[in-house]
Amino acid sequence: MKQIISLFVLDALISGAAAAWLYFTRGEYAALITGLSIFVALSPICLIFASPFTLYLAKRKIAKLGVKCNNFNALKILKDVNVLALPYNRVLTGGEFYITDLVPEGLNQPTLLAMAAGAETDAENVLGKVIYDTATLRSLRLQPSTNFKELPGRGVEATVSGVTMRVGNPAWLESFNVSISANLRTKIDTLLVKGKTVLVVATGRAARGLIALKDDLNDAAINFLGSVKAANVETLLLTAQPKKMTSYITKNFALDNVRTNLTPEGKAREVQIFRAKGKIVAVIGNDAHDLPALKNADVSFLIRNEELGIRNEDAKLDFEIPTLESFLAIKATALNVSKTLKINRLIALMSWLVLVPPAIMTALENPPIPWHPLAAVVGVVIFSAIILTNSLRTS
Repeated sequence: MKQIISLFVLDALISGAAAAWLYFTRGEYAALITGLSIFVALSPICLIFASPFTLYLAKRKIAKLGVKCNNFNALKILKDVNVLALPYNRVLTGGEFYITDLVPEGLNQPTLLAMAAGAETDAENVLGKVIYDTATLRSLRLQPSTNFKELPGRGVEATVSGVTMRVGNPAWLESFNVSISANLRTKIDTLLVKGKTVLVVATGRAARGLIALKDDLNDAAINFLGSVKAANVETLLLTAQPKKMTSYITKNFALDNVRTNLTPEGKAREVQIFRAKGKIVAVIGNDAHDLPALKNADVSFLIRNEELGIRNEDAKLDFEIPTLESFLAIKATALNVSKTLKINRLIALMSWLVLVPPAIMTALENPPIPWHPLAAVVGVVIFSAIILTNSLRTS
C-alpha cells in the first residue's frame, strides 16, 4: 500500500509540474489537457488491481477452505518455500495421549501415579493433564503441591509433602543429577523404541519410576508428507522427544530431517539455522511450545485448536488452518497467485507504455497523436478490465 501511495504522489508531482509549465507557456487549456492526461495515464490504478485485488481474491478462496489469512505478503513468499518444519505430537500423531506403562521402583503403581499427579496438578502441558486426569479417574489420593514450576518441553517441578518432586524427560532430570538406575534406563530405551513418550518421576535426586504415554500415529499425516515430498519441499521434524525415538519416527514417516530433544527455543534455533543456509522455511505448529519456531519462520501456520492455550490474535501468525492438509491447498493457491501477479504486472506495465507517451505528447503544439484525458480514462478502464479478468482466475 505504501508503494501505491508513493506512486500516486509521484504521479501528482509529474503531472502537476507539466501542467504548471504549460500554464505559463501555452495557457490554461493546454495545462489542463496535458496535466489531466498525464495524471490519468501515469496513475497506478492498474497496479492496484494487479496486486492487492488479486491477493484479496486469493484470501477469499482459501477462506472457503476454513483458512484465515492474516498476512497478504505471506502468500507471495509461500510459493518459494522449500522447507516445511513441523512438530511430532498432535501433528504427526492423533493428539489423544493415554498412559500405557507404569514402571515403579521401590513402590507400587498407584503410589507412583499419585505422586506424579500431585506434582502435575497445575500443569498446562497435555502430558501433565493426562496424568492428573487418569489419577483422578482412579480415585487416587493426591497430596497438595506448592512452588509449582513448568518448563516447556522439559517437565514440571513442585514441592509435595515438603519434598521437591520433578516429572519430566530423562535428559532434564539428569541435569539435576537425578540417579536413574540401570534397570530404569533399559526400560526407557525399550519404551522409546516402541514410540512411547517416557517421563521420569523423581523425588529429590532419586528416580522413583517411569510413566509411559502413547499418542497413536496420524494416518493422514503419512499421506500428507508423501504429497509434500512430491512437491519438492524438504521436511524438518522439530520435537522434544529423545533421540532414541528417531528410528521409530523415521520408520513410520518419510522425513528428510529430524531434530530431537529440543526446547521451544531450540526449535526456533533450528529454524534460524535453515534460514541462514538460504532456505525459505514454513513452520506448522499447534500449541504454545511451537510459538518460538513459528515466530522465526518465513511463513507460519497455526493449526486451529482452542484447547492448547494459543491464540492467533496474540501470536500474529500468517495463517490459521483447520487441518495439516490445508498447507498444500494454500501453497497451490500461492503458486497460482504468483503466476497471476506476473501477468497482471506485465499488463500494468503495458498500460503505461501505451498510454503515457500520447499523454506527454499533448504538451506539443501539434501532437502527432490527437489525445484527450477521456482517452486516457478509457485506456485505463480497458487495461484494468483485462487485469480484473485475469485476476478472477485466482477465485
